[in-house]
Amino acid sequence: MAEFIDPIASGSSLSLLGSLVGAAALGIFALWQNDTENDDDDSSPGGGLMQPVA
Repeated sequence: MAEFIDPIASGSSLSLLGSLVGAAALGIFALWQNDTENDDDDSSPGGGLMQPVA
């Protein structure tokens, strides 16, 4: 039989710290993004992801 390994109990403080650092880095990256290149609207001609059906 396979042995049971608890991923939470083994090194939980290190994995929790790594998860928090990764989530914080992803949050900072998302907040610092420029919203000037929005391709989801039809305010400018030339195509985009969401075009109205005419």
